[in-house]
Amino acid sequence: MNAEEVYARRVEELMDGIDKGEFSDIANPPQAYSYGHLAALFYFAQVLQNGKKLYEQLYDRVISFGTYHVRKKVENGEKIKIAFLAISAAEWAVENVYRMLEKDERLECYVIVCPLMDRERENREKTEEQTWHFFKKHGYEARRVYDKEQDVCQGWEAAGGMPDLVVHATPWYHSLPEAFWIERFPLRVINCYIPYGIYVADSMDGNYAKKFIYNKEFVNMQWKVYADSALNLSGYETYELLHGKNITYSGYAKMDCFQERRDYTKEELRSIWKFPQEAGSGEMKRLIIAPHYSLEASAMVQYATFAKNVYFWLYLAQKYQDKITFIFKPHPNLRWKAVETHLFPSYEEYDRYLEKWNTLPNARVAEEESYLDMFATSDGMIMDSGSFIGEYMYVDKPLLFLTREEQAFNSLGEHLISGYYHARGEDYIAIEQFVEQVILKGDDAMQEKRHRVFHETLDYTGRNGCLASEYIVKDIQGLLE
Repeated sequence: MNAEEVYARRVEELMDGIDKGEFSDIANPPQAYSYGHLAALFYFAQVLQNGKKLYEQLYDRVISFGTYHVRKKVENGEKIKIAFLAISAAEWAVENVYRMLEKDERLECYVIVCPLMDRERENREKTEEQTWHFFKKHGYEARRVYDKEQDVCQGWEAAGGMPDLVVHATPWYHSLPEAFWIERFPLRVINCYIPYGIYVADSMDGNYAKKFIYNKEFVNMQWKVYADSALNLSGYETYELLHGKNITYSGYAKMDCFQERRDYTKEELRSIWKFPQEAGSGEMKRLIIAPHYSLEASAMVQYATFAKNVYFWLYLAQKYQDKITFIFKPHPNLRWKAVETHLFPSYEEYDRYLEKWNTLPNARVAEEESYLDMFATSDGMIMDSGSFIGEYMYVDKPLLFLTREEQAFNSLGEHLISGYYHARGEDYIAIEQFVEQVILKGDDAMQEKRHRVFHETLDYTGRNGCLASEYIVKDIQGLLE
């Protein structure tokens, strides 16, 4: 049975269940149904008579199942189990949300480390191992479901049973082990999504943002989606089947850490950046190189210029080894895309390329790790990625965005990109001029424009009067009352 047939069968089951009154009692969600049935109705909503209205009605009923279940448990003095699905340290966006919620005695909070099952095995194992150690090192209640020896995953039973609320880390849930797909969850579970990045990307035909950001089936099944900006909130209101009724503008929780500036000690700087033995931590500029992974010509979103400058970066790092320390921060997917598109003949060759960075006295590679301290302590960045366009605005540092003809942005992306320097990915002269003039000499002509763009688009504390994490925690705690 193919996917369309599966969805059609689920829609028939739904209709039959609705006719029988199986969804009438919010205290007793029908056990024979899952969020997969809601997803199926979403896919057929366009062709069914009054399909959109029916979907919204069923969505409201499913949310009522979850909220009733949570409040009944609170009334009975039972703890509410909140599971945070995590896929990598680099994409962990909810540090403060987790820390605030774990202090609430009514809640049991924990992180489930989910391997990315759509990556090749070596990469999957490496990422899961790094992510697991990140959460254990930082004192989280972390639960592991992946057996790397057998390359298999256990389900919710191994993580303490099905939770009451799931905080999702990614809308690309089919990358996770199947047990953790939202389609498999019972209807009593409440779901919310706190994005791991700022949404700026689009395809040249304008369909990517509409279909895969603002109206993806995943967002239409969430109790709440926490939007990073007013512009993206508007996108949901325009294109989502639910017209934004489950979207709220909290701001971007990961950026809360930049709302207050802090100083770093020399020892902390040396733990983040690599300095030559003879150089002091204050004597060299600090520059991030962050290439995107969209190398293939068939990619719906095409940002990457890495094929044009892959070895130029090493040249720069070697040329300026007495003046600049570099962090090479590739997108987590670059490794397999670089091999898939034959930019490198094998994973071993790609890894040897990374090793060339790590052997330089003034450079290192940062893969699956948090990059927030890197951003805060850097003097600038050169990149062609997506979310970083927004995230780097919060540290008020100059950024050179590498361009190619196929790049496209949503409304937020268009605003943000206007606040940065631009150069074509193969324009080595312009790239080096940025290094010389802006990074080394500090001639940051775009600073005032950057400030204006930031306050027009990303200043969520100015709008909401609180941190994004505080906004989200208040919202979640409201479920308990």
